[in-house]
Amino acid sequence: MATQFKHVMLMVPDVEASVKFFSEGLGLDVKMSSPGWAELDADGTTIALHFARGKQEVSGSPILSFVVDDVRASVDALTKLGATLSGDIREPDFGTVAAMKTPEGHMVSLLQPKPAAVEA
Repeated sequence: MATQFKHVMLMVPDVEASVKFFSEGLGLDVKMSSPGWAELDADGTTIALHFARGKQEVSGSPILSFVVDDVRASVDALTKLGATLSGDIREPDFGTVAAMKTPEGHMVSLLQPKPAAVEA
């Protein structure tokens, strides 16, 4: 039997609040949502949100990485929804980057790539 990747699952104490965070903060489409389980479409990858009863079930999170049009606008939107900036917004050679923690403590990485140089 071949192995097939299904989704990235985050354990969260409030599925509805997490759906709002990712859908309003990052514009992800909600595929389905209930109090115990939700699925969001992240450009073809499913982020599944599973209800967790306690903080110990939430720890050990993967880092969700997103390419965005405007890092600063995304940071502002996510902060209004309860995220916290983890470190400074940085501008390495390849673009603008920021790391944030969701209200549940999951890590989110944001990248605004530097525009490609136009060749003459």
